[in-house]
Amino acid sequence: MNNHYITWALATVILSLVVHISAVLAIPYLSENDAYKRLYAFTEVNQMKVVEKITPENQLWTFHPPDMKFAVCRYDLTKAPVQVDFVLLRGYWSVALYDDEGRNFYAADGFDLRRERSSLLLLGPDDIKTDEDALPISVPTMSGILVLRAPVDNQVMAPLVDKALSKAKCEQLRNAKRRIRPAEDS
Repeated sequence: MNNHYITWALATVILSLVVHISAVLAIPYLSENDAYKRLYAFTEVNQMKVVEKITPENQLWTFHPPDMKFAVCRYDLTKAPVQVDFVLLRGYWSVALYDDEGRNFYAADGFDLRRERSSLLLLGPDDIKTDEDALPISVPTMSGILVLRAPVDNQVMAPLVDKALSKAKCEQLRNAKRRIRPAEDS
């Protein structure tokens, strides 16, 4: 009889674990208002937009650090590669790229880029690098979000950071080259 209770208890624990893990893994796909969707709605295609002063009512994601300023670009590579240009002021700056499901696939900071002016070239699978100065980045999906973040060490630096972020560009390249894929035989 004791063996019967142990079997039922073990089966209950295993079933509970399966239900719990399934629920945790399903939540990101069932969420209607996650940070990626809010950023997507906040931005225009291939245009950098500075996130204005953050308050608890208008923050785009949780745990927004109060000493950081952000600029966001929703990129789309279906027509051509996208070039992102920005100025790095002193201090820790970072740029992060997210695919169209919100997964981070690239991140770099000011120390990695090692220059005052930086230029990134977002390339799809068929794009050919044309700009020799831009750092080429192969993007796994044709659309996504780029987040540029800059520290505000003190209130004196805030206008300089705002100005630098407002000058950041995120634009489709004109005269971009793409590989021509051979037609597949059916």
